[in-house]
Amino acid sequence: MVVLGVTMLMFGGQTLVEGLLQVRDPKALVRQVTQSQARSPHEEETLAKLEPIQDAIIDRHRLALKVDAVASIVLGLFVLYASSAVLSRDRNGRAMAMASAYLCIAYHLNAVVLWVRMAMETIKAAGPLLGEITAQAGNQAAGRNLAPLAAVARSPMLAVIGIGWCLLLLLYFGGRNGRELYGLPQKRPSA
Repeated sequence: MVVLGVTMLMFGGQTLVEGLLQVRDPKALVRQVTQSQARSPHEEETLAKLEPIQDAIIDRHRLALKVDAVASIVLGLFVLYASSAVLSRDRNGRAMAMASAYLCIAYHLNAVVLWVRMAMETIKAAGPLLGEITAQAGNQAAGRNLAPLAAVARSPMLAVIGIGWCLLLLLYFGGRNGRELYGLPQKRPSA
């Protein structure tokens, strides 16, 4: 229970911070990935060509990104509150942990739809440029230049991990251990 409570704290804090960053600047997460790598002048030139494409796609989805950011902030605060209820052994901790899991699954599925749509638009708009990158720079440098696309693909990968974590919460708090922890009667096997 302590491990799940602490992971809830970490997830809630991360979700809250990412939401706050995204409300301020929808391109913040993409910028973090692209600026964290050393690049050659050719790679800088390529990123400069990709930036207007990314900006146009972000502008088209600005409202959806703001809604996603606000949902992230609200979810982060709720998960932090639920984790404090779990860790303090509040009588509503089990219900709040399970509600957090359901809300997180819904949040991740909703976010994946937005980010996959943006990734598809990026690939469609930058297709010729991506081909040029591969042809001119070779496969190793092309992999580094695709960091903006990797930033977009980050959300679906994290969603899979997040949904798995939520299922673990549901299994623990909805199962025998969670019922025992909160003193609830055990479910009887059907005959």
